[in-house]
Amino acid sequence: MLTLHLTNGDHAATALARSGLPGDILSWRDLLHDGPVPSDRDLPAFRRVRGEFLASRGWQSQSAAMADFAERDARLDGLGPEDELVLWFEPDLYDQLQLIQVLARVERRPAAERPRLAIVPADCFLGPLAPEKLPPLYEARRAVTNSDLSVGSAAWDAFTAETPDALLALTDRVDREVTARAYAYDDHVRLPHLVAALRRQLEEYPDTQAGLSRCERQLCEALSPGAMTLAKLFTAHQSAESWVWLGDWSFAWYVQRLSDCAHPLVVHVNGSRVIAPLRDTDGKAFWERQVQLTPLGQDMVRDRADFVRMNGIDRWIGGVYNTTSSHWRWDPNRYRLIPHVLQR
Repeated sequence: MLTLHLTNGDHAATALARSGLPGDILSWRDLLHDGPVPSDRDLPAFRRVRGEFLASRGWQSQSAAMADFAERDARLDGLGPEDELVLWFEPDLYDQLQLIQVLARVERRPAAERPRLAIVPADCFLGPLAPEKLPPLYEARRAVTNSDLSVGSAAWDAFTAETPDALLALTDRVDREVTARAYAYDDHVRLPHLVAALRRQLEEYPDTQAGLSRCERQLCEALSPGAMTLAKLFTAHQSAESWVWLGDWSFAWYVQRLSDCAHPLVVHVNGSRVIAPLRDTDGKAFWERQVQLTPLGQDMVRDRADFVRMNGIDRWIGGVYNTTSSHWRWDPNRYRLIPHVLQR
């Protein structure tokens, strides 16, 4: 019998390795909140799309990314009914998207061929925990039921669909059915953080007020009082989240999207555009430079202009491709998505 501990990335995996728990450890590396995320029922095609995206950011070559995906998929698929798969995922969006992907992968296997599946009740970030804190979490793990697998699989299918309607409907349904918002509130719940994470994903659609995603709005609001370094801006942006989920390299690209456009909202204090550094370059100088809002950026914060109307949109959110001519808007007051066709 093999015990495989599956977690979100290298930070948590390192903590697990130091904990002394028996079994192997697998990091499920991919920032699914960023870039195109098609259905993975065709695994080679999925790996190709995600690998191409990561390569476009300069974070990893396409071939290396595809090889990493193939290796992790093989380890997951190699588990049999005599093995145990233990899921270690944090409450934030980054982790919860990975969690539903894994649940969907397991759910698609015949029931008799699935490994025994358990989830650790993590109401915290795992990476910073002292090694001795992890075994008690492992002992408190909860068996994942067929119902949980069904919810996770439905959430993954909705997230990777070509329109966001199913994701909104599922989020609303699970919100009604799962009332606990933390493992500590209910000894039986397995997916208490899913609703908040999926709703946080929906908030990344441009809003109805100014065409800004929640990330973009938080970024601009943090800069509204005055210039600051990109490092301080990143920290300020993180403080606006209930659960931090956006990494620094992704954040750099979010800033670039607001800067390297026809009508910039954010620029360096000398007026130049912000360009995200490549992962294999020294990014220290990037984070030390100061940036500021343009007058248009100040107008956006006050909902006096519309970012999409002025700069367009070309962005994947899961399986949904948002373009200037056809995209969705998030209404933060009614928690609803509105199809938007730009009138010219």
